[in-house]
Amino acid sequence: MKKILLVGKTGSGKTSLIQSLQDHKLIYKKTQTITFSGMFIDSPGEFLENRRLYPALMTSSVGCHTVVLVQDASVINSVFPPNFSTMFKKKIIGIVTKVDKKSSNPERAEKFLRRAGAEEIIRTSALDKTGLELLRLSLT
Repeated sequence: MKKILLVGKTGSGKTSLIQSLQDHKLIYKKTQTITFSGMFIDSPGEFLENRRLYPALMTSSVGCHTVVLVQDASVINSVFPPNFSTMFKKKIIGIVTKVDKKSSNPERAEKFLRRAGAEEIIRTSALDKTGLELLRLSLT
């Protein structure tokens, strides 16, 4: 089974996205440690927000087929540095989350993900299921 690592800022929607993709009830919780759920590896936001923890992301990506960069469309900034994805020698997909929110700006989020090195970008919402079918196809 292909393994997929999700990387994003705290609160970006990584866990909710995984729950939605697995047709589970959405339960909002803060991911404290690397969590394995089927084919998904959910990383804590702090692993991205603190550069000293980048080695934990690199280690977590070993054996993964794809690394997913997750960017919340409703925030005005990004913690992904330019060319962030170059530390991974994997397929890189960018996911824009929370596109259903009134305050969302998916175009801005896509710019952040492209700058970070995302090869493909999909707009999603864990709540209204926007883009989830396209994402499932892309991850297989």
